[in-house]
Amino acid sequence: MNENKKNILTALGFGEEVKREEKGLCVFCSQPVVWEDFKDEISKKEFRISGICQECQDKTFVKP
Repeated sequence: MNENKKNILTALGFGEEVKREEKGLCVFCSQPVVWEDFKDEISKKEFRISGICQECQDKTFVKP
């Protein structure tokens, strides 16, 4: 995560989530993120944006 994004998120009250992401943990469930668990490039891109693991993405972004 770049320093600017880190500073903004911390200022908005997401300091704990920033710390989790820096440790390689999912920002939602705090479990270790395993790169091989991601289903596709879109899921990997979402992780790079949000820090959410594949399992949490599946629970969060439910298809109608």
